[in-house]
Amino acid sequence: MSNKLKVGIVGCGGVTQGAHIPGYKRLDNVVLQAVCDRNEKLARETAAKNRISKVYSELTDMLSKEELNIVDICTPPQTHAPLAVAALQHGCHVLIEKPLALKVSDCDQIIDAARSNGVKLCIVHNQLFSPPFLKAKKLVAEGAIGSFIGMRLFHSDPSEKMIMRKDYWIHKLPGGLIGETGPHPVYMSLAFLNKVKSADIYARNFLEHSWAPFDEFRIELEGEKAMSSITISYAGNHGDVYVDILGTEGILHLDLGSMLLIRYGKKVSSKPIPFARHFLSVASQAIGGVAANAFKLATGRLKLGHDIIIEKFVDSILYDRQPPVTGEEGRETVRIMEMIVQRLQEKYHVKAI
Repeated sequence: MSNKLKVGIVGCGGVTQGAHIPGYKRLDNVVLQAVCDRNEKLARETAAKNRISKVYSELTDMLSKEELNIVDICTPPQTHAPLAVAALQHGCHVLIEKPLALKVSDCDQIIDAARSNGVKLCIVHNQLFSPPFLKAKKLVAEGAIGSFIGMRLFHSDPSEKMIMRKDYWIHKLPGGLIGETGPHPVYMSLAFLNKVKSADIYARNFLEHSWAPFDEFRIELEGEKAMSSITISYAGNHGDVYVDILGTEGILHLDLGSMLLIRYGKKVSSKPIPFARHFLSVASQAIGGVAANAFKLATGRLKLGHDIIIEKFVDSILYDRQPPVTGEEGRETVRIMEMIVQRLQEKYHVKAI
């Protein structure tokens, strides 16, 4: 037990219970030592359910009473900066849910605290570590679709999960709903684009809820040699994440919800035999991917993005490696989100929240 890294989690909401705790439980070299939440009842329920021995309602108490190696922050992003700085200054390595913070200046404060205290900082850009996304990065690097020229991303969250919750904390983020979901397609775009030079946005309010000024967004990011087009949707009651990666010699289509990747080559002839071959290639990729995922799920070998990034972060501590997502990478995502929100406010004359 003493050789294991001791983890304290701050925030006991859905992402903690559905992703972070299961991610740590997969590992033999960590122990979940404590949980912390302002809602002490929720913290106690979470601890009891997962056999975690210590419960706190304040981070300062947890830090003073527990000898933690890792503090995992799963709270709303408005709280990230003070919580992260406190944990880093206490000498703990910090894993923090996206976004790193809401302002670049807060990101700088967090990064400086990690650097000055000699501890590691990692941001949970989990979709970068979805197996299809990892495979796509490898294929692009190998030139499988020629030269990279752009991306299309579609991200939808169920309306009943997001926009229909009138008092949900996400409505208080800069830009509202987009402040919660927006970082995902931004950091995925940054995995392929060079530094983003400009951003534009289009927004509508189809559901016409007074507490949410917009429920549909279209975002255009311009990099140095490529562009990324992003759709974020809250108006429908469905959750999907699709990514198209465009190359000069083909396209990669990723369905991150179903964990599938399909590679499309050059446009084929419309004659029956070449078209049939093309159709069979696409169908076999889909069927093969579904079968492989089903086998991994049945045998407990299916790792999601959170599982992989948590494991890689723990390894970065044990073997003194660079964290899988650095503070600087988290900062760049926040910089672009600030650009997007500023453009939204200028274009539609909405006030900053």
